[in-house]
Amino acid sequence: MKSIAKNKLYWICQVGGWFIFIAMELSSYIRLDGFKWPLLTNAIVNLTLGITVTHAYRLFLIKQGWLSLPLVKLIPRAIVMVFIMVSILTAINIPLDRITYPFFKQIEITFGFLLGYFFNLSKFVLLWTLTYHLFQYWERSLLAENEKYQLQATAKENAYQNLKNQLNPHFLFNSLNSIRTLVDADPKLAKTAITQLSGLLRSSLHTSNKKTISLRDELQTVTDYLAIESIRFDERMHWEFNIADDTYDCHVPPMMLQTLVENAVKHGLATRKNGGNILLNTYKANNQLTIQLINSGQYQPQENRQGFGLENTRQRLSILYDEHASLQIKNKDHEHVETIITIPL
Repeated sequence: MKSIAKNKLYWICQVGGWFIFIAMELSSYIRLDGFKWPLLTNAIVNLTLGITVTHAYRLFLIKQGWLSLPLVKLIPRAIVMVFIMVSILTAINIPLDRITYPFFKQIEITFGFLLGYFFNLSKFVLLWTLTYHLFQYWERSLLAENEKYQLQATAKENAYQNLKNQLNPHFLFNSLNSIRTLVDADPKLAKTAITQLSGLLRSSLHTSNKKTISLRDELQTVTDYLAIESIRFDERMHWEFNIADDTYDCHVPPMMLQTLVENAVKHGLATRKNGGNILLNTYKANNQLTIQLINSGQYQPQENRQGFGLENTRQRLSILYDEHASLQIKNKDHEHVETIITIPL
């Protein structure tokens, strides 16, 4: 369909352009000596001739593969072809004008006359050639730009999928490691945790092919994860969600919050004898979704303890939203770490 539309546009421009040129030439002849029927014959022949010669040049370009040549090689070839096309038009037009326009019978054919005739026709042929090649160059530039963006999009998609694929084994390892501590101490609780983990993995499979999911679904994943961890922490872990009603249907990368909460548990609560708290707040502002995660602990980037989860999340946000999304983490006070994520709506 695209090729048909392009071909249709070419013929509209081709016929329309030559029609305008011939109409201008005809009107100038009529102003000089009035309308005569042979002039109409002259105009029809010239219209057909102009279309035929330039279209033959186009076919020759395509067959020779000149359209893919760099400008430094194309320009001299195009100049030679313009010379040939104008020579053909001049050779046919002079006798045609002498037959159809009596005024030309009185003019002596000199070198100066031929040169003037040649340059008069060359202006229009050169304009046609420049227009055609500029359009082709512009179209190739658009195609190259589109291919570039497609390659970038494919690279981003592959990078994003690689990051997502890293999450499930990482999460599974950490969860199994947590359950392992319960196997001997409390087998019944270990079985319960395994059942919960099975359900959590099943839900994660449903979102494996999605770039984003609703915040509602992501919160369910976080809740299931915290339920597993609460078995290990017993009474040493508490969490609270303050979710604005208008944010439940907002979309976020799957496993993003779960990864950040897991990071908070592993590097915050698990390092404290008495465990701690996790608070999750969400709200909309300035056409952005803001997620605030506050957990017990201390952020110590100088010790390279930010963990796998933060770096993974930063990269995924960058791939999906470029610079329009952000993740910031800092110590809120001596007892708590604050993580803030902003995502464009």
